[in-house]
Amino acid sequence: MKFGFFESEGLKLRYFEVGEGEPLILIHGLGESLEGWSYQYDEFSKYFRVISLDLRGFGMSDVPESISIEDFAEDVKNLTDELGIESANLLGLSMGGAVCMAFFKKYPEKVRSLILANTLYKLPEEAKPLFEERLKLVEKADMGEIASFIANISIHQERADLKDFVQTVLRKNDKEFYKKVTIELSKINFEDVLPKINVPTLILVAEYDVTTPPAIGKEMAMLIPNSEIKMVKNSAHLAKIENPEEFNKYVIEFLMGSD
Repeated sequence: MKFGFFESEGLKLRYFEVGEGEPLILIHGLGESLEGWSYQYDEFSKYFRVISLDLRGFGMSDVPESISIEDFAEDVKNLTDELGIESANLLGLSMGGAVCMAFFKKYPEKVRSLILANTLYKLPEEAKPLFEERLKLVEKADMGEIASFIANISIHQERADLKDFVQTVLRKNDKEFYKKVTIELSKINFEDVLPKINVPTLILVAEYDVTTPPAIGKEMAMLIPNSEIKMVKNSAHLAKIENPEEFNKYVIEFLMGSD
């Protein structure tokens, strides 16, 4: 088990590594950090070499002036170079799923399998009004208020401990950078990439997810050849911490079966 730092395009980024075996890289969502995978490390590291990072601008990594989803994909590429990893299984949640798609688009030879959790490949028309409301909140509110809002819509169960955990992570964000990434996420469109994905792919959706509803995951499953989809019950957008038992079970079963 170790924490370390590496350089990505002149920025100093933090990473964490635990376990042995096939590499499994965990890519966090908007406003998160590698601590967001705290409910996964123990279980995943029983079977895999688990690696996570703070993407540029998040956690303890340097904050750049400008950003794109493709920049985050370069962070993942530079981490694999730093650790001498030729190819890896990638698990991305929410924004992290979009980073996985951007990474596959540019470096398909470095991907063994994909797990796309609670994510989207483009912003659907019906979601644009909700996105505009969220952007208005980001513009006028401070990170404490934003963190409270996100925690409430991302956790379905009445779990104050989980909502506090989410808020603690989100409150630490640089607000201007958070806003820039929110805008970048609204521009993504990987519709042309999905049919080209030729590695084993698992799509995870959550029963009560209003941020990336299960219908989006079902669309992705139709577009990605030979992909499979699983629903995590009794959870919302942050299913990985709200129902980690089921979330982790689906991931491990998929990876052990796709060797």
